[in-house]
Amino acid sequence: MEKDNDFKDPFLASTEEEELDPATQKALMEYLGVGSRASSLVSFSSTAVDIPPISGVGDFVREFRIESRKLWKLAGPAIFTTMSQYSLGAVTQVFAGHISTLALAAVSIENSVIAGFSFGIMVRFTLICLP
Repeated sequence: MEKDNDFKDPFLASTEEEELDPATQKALMEYLGVGSRASSLVSFSSTAVDIPPISGVGDFVREFRIESRKLWKLAGPAIFTTMSQYSLGAVTQVFAGHISTLALAAVSIENSVIAGFSFGIMVRFTLICLP
Protein backbone atom coordinates (compact mmCIF):
# COMPACT_ATOMS: atom_id res chain seq x y z
CA MET A 1 0.00 0.00 0.00
CA GLU A 2 1.29 3.46 -0.89
CA LYS A 3 2.00 6.10 1.68
CA ASP A 4 0.18 9.43 1.33
CA ASN A 5 3.41 11.36 0.86
CA ASP A 6 4.49 9.04 -2.00
CA PHE A 7 1.34 9.80 -4.01
CA LYS A 8 1.90 11.51 -7.35
CA ASP A 9 -0.82 13.16 -9.34
CA PRO A 10 -1.13 11.19 -12.61
CA PHE A 11 -1.79 14.39 -14.57
CA LEU A 12 1.43 15.95 -13.34
CA ALA A 13 3.57 12.83 -13.49
CA SER A 14 5.87 12.49 -16.47
CA THR A 15 6.38 9.33 -18.46
CA GLU A 16 9.77 8.97 -16.82
CA GLU A 17 9.86 8.38 -13.09
CA GLU A 18 13.04 10.34 -12.39
CA GLU A 19 13.39 14.09 -12.03
CA LEU A 20 16.12 16.02 -13.81
CA ASP A 21 19.24 16.55 -11.78
CA PRO A 22 20.38 20.17 -11.22
CA ALA A 23 23.21 19.94 -13.79
CA THR A 24 20.79 18.77 -16.50
CA GLN A 25 18.31 21.48 -15.55
CA LYS A 26 21.04 24.12 -15.79
CA ALA A 27 22.16 22.81 -19.20
CA LEU A 28 18.56 22.81 -20.41
CA MET A 29 18.07 26.39 -19.22
CA GLU A 30 21.24 27.48 -21.04
CA TYR A 31 20.21 25.65 -24.21
CA LEU A 32 16.66 27.03 -24.26
CA GLY A 33 17.60 30.45 -22.95
CA VAL A 34 16.47 31.79 -19.61
CA GLY A 35 13.08 33.42 -19.99
CA SER A 36 9.95 33.09 -22.03
CA ARG A 37 11.22 30.55 -24.56
CA ALA A 38 12.14 28.04 -21.85
CA SER A 39 8.76 28.45 -20.20
CA SER A 40 6.71 28.05 -23.38
CA LEU A 41 8.58 25.09 -24.86
CA VAL A 42 8.42 22.78 -21.86
CA SER A 43 4.98 23.56 -20.45
CA PHE A 44 2.79 20.90 -18.82
CA SER A 45 5.64 18.68 -17.72
CA SER A 46 6.68 17.74 -14.19
CA THR A 47 10.33 18.11 -15.15
CA ALA A 48 9.80 21.52 -16.77
CA VAL A 49 12.13 24.35 -15.91
CA ASP A 50 10.19 27.08 -14.13
CA ILE A 51 10.15 30.69 -15.26
CA PRO A 52 12.92 32.90 -13.93
CA PRO A 53 12.11 35.36 -11.14
CA ILE A 54 10.20 38.42 -12.32
CA SER A 55 12.31 41.46 -11.59
CA GLY A 56 10.52 44.22 -13.45
CA VAL A 57 7.48 45.33 -15.38
CA GLY A 58 8.94 44.11 -18.68
CA ASP A 59 9.45 40.61 -17.29
CA PHE A 60 5.90 40.60 -15.92
CA VAL A 61 4.40 41.70 -19.23
CA ARG A 62 6.40 39.08 -21.16
CA GLU A 63 5.42 36.22 -18.84
CA PHE A 64 1.81 37.43 -18.70
CA ARG A 65 1.66 37.35 -22.51
CA ILE A 66 3.11 33.83 -22.62
CA GLU A 67 0.77 32.44 -19.96
CA SER A 68 -2.21 34.22 -21.50
CA ARG A 69 -1.44 32.62 -24.87
CA LYS A 70 -1.35 29.18 -23.23
CA LEU A 71 -4.64 29.86 -21.48
CA TRP A 72 -6.35 30.97 -24.70
CA LYS A 73 -5.14 27.79 -26.43
CA LEU A 74 -6.90 25.76 -23.75
CA ALA A 75 -10.03 27.88 -23.22
CA GLY A 76 -10.60 29.19 -26.75
CA PRO A 77 -12.38 26.11 -28.13
CA ALA A 78 -14.68 25.93 -25.09
CA ILE A 79 -15.57 29.61 -25.45
CA PHE A 80 -16.25 29.17 -29.17
CA THR A 81 -18.47 26.13 -28.52
CA THR A 82 -20.51 27.92 -25.86
CA MET A 83 -20.98 31.01 -28.04
CA SER A 84 -22.06 28.80 -30.97
CA GLN A 85 -24.58 26.88 -28.88
CA TYR A 86 -26.27 30.00 -27.54
CA SER A 87 -26.26 31.83 -30.87
CA LEU A 88 -27.84 28.80 -32.57
CA GLY A 89 -31.00 29.29 -30.49
CA ALA A 90 -31.12 32.99 -31.33
CA VAL A 91 -30.65 32.38 -35.06
CA THR A 92 -33.34 29.66 -35.02
CA GLN A 93 -35.76 32.02 -33.33
CA VAL A 94 -35.08 34.75 -35.90
CA PHE A 95 -35.74 32.41 -38.81
CA ALA A 96 -38.86 30.97 -37.14
CA GLY A 97 -40.19 34.51 -36.80
CA HIS A 98 -40.06 34.87 -40.58
CA ILE A 99 -42.23 31.76 -41.05
CA SER A 100 -45.19 32.56 -38.82
CA THR A 101 -46.25 33.84 -35.44
CA LEU A 102 -47.12 30.33 -34.28
CA ALA A 103 -43.64 29.03 -35.24
CA LEU A 104 -42.05 31.95 -33.41
CA ALA A 105 -44.09 31.17 -30.29
CA ALA A 106 -43.14 27.48 -30.44
CA VAL A 107 -39.42 28.21 -30.81
CA SER A 108 -39.60 30.85 -28.10
CA ILE A 109 -41.20 28.41 -25.66
CA GLU A 110 -38.61 25.77 -26.52
CA ASN A 111 -35.73 28.20 -25.98
CA SER A 112 -36.97 29.53 -22.67
CA VAL A 113 -38.96 26.76 -20.99
CA ILE A 114 -37.76 23.39 -22.27
CA ALA A 115 -34.09 24.31 -22.71
CA GLY A 116 -34.08 26.05 -19.31
CA PHE A 117 -35.72 23.02 -17.68
CA SER A 118 -33.14 20.64 -19.15
CA PHE A 119 -30.33 22.97 -18.02
CA GLY A 120 -31.80 22.96 -14.50
CA ILE A 121 -31.88 19.16 -14.45
CA MET A 122 -28.27 19.06 -15.61
CA VAL A 123 -27.20 21.45 -12.84
CA ARG A 124 -29.14 19.44 -10.25
CA PHE A 125 -27.48 16.17 -11.27
CA THR A 126 -24.10 17.88 -11.19
CA LEU A 127 -24.69 19.06 -7.64
CA ILE A 128 -25.85 15.60 -6.56
CA CYS A 129 -22.78 13.92 -8.05
CA LEU A 130 -20.25 16.25 -6.42
CA PRO A 131 -18.52 14.75 -3.39
